[in-house]
Amino acid sequence: MERLRSQLIGSWTLADWKVFTGDGDVDPPLGPAGGCSGLLIYTPEGTMSAHLTRTDRPRFADPSLDGGSQEEKADAYGSIISYAGTWEADETARTVTHHVTIATFPNFVDADLTRVCVFEDDDTLKLDTPPMAMGGEARPSHILWRRLPGRSGPPGTPSHSGLPGKDS
Repeated sequence: MERLRSQLIGSWTLADWKVFTGDGDVDPPLGPAGGCSGLLIYTPEGTMSAHLTRTDRPRFADPSLDGGSQEEKADAYGSIISYAGTWEADETARTVTHHVTIATFPNFVDADLTRVCVFEDDDTLKLDTPPMAMGGEARPSHILWRRLPGRSGPPGTPSHSGLPGKDS
C-alpha cells in the first residue's frame, strides 16, 4: 500500500481550522475553531466521511425527526458542514481527493475536493485547501486533524473497528 494512503486511513478529530485573507486570518464559516468539533474518516476500502459542526447547536423544541421550525432548521443547517463519498491519494502531489456523493451543502455533491496533505507527525494531519468562495471572496484555508487514539493508522499499528467501546 502506498505510504500517503496508509497514513490517511483511520479516524481523525478536528484540532484547528484557519481561513486566510490578505490581511491574516478570519473565522471559518461555522465560527471560531475553538467552538467547533469535527470528524474525518478514511477507510481502507476508499470511503471517506467529513463532518464539521459548531459545538453549541441547540436542540429543536419538537424532538421529532421531522420536527423543528423553519428558523430552527435554517440555524441547524448553518451550523454544520458534512459530506461523504470516496477518496484517492496522489503520492507524487501529496494530495487527497474527496469524490463527494452526499453533502449538506448541495454544491459539493458530484464535486472533487482536492486537499494537500501535510503530516506534522503520524498523528497530526494538516489538509490545505485551495481557495474557495467564502464571504464573497476566494480564500485558502487549512484544517488540522489529530488521529483518534486506538484507531487504524500507519503500517504496523493495530486495526480497529473505529467504534468507541468496541475495541479493547
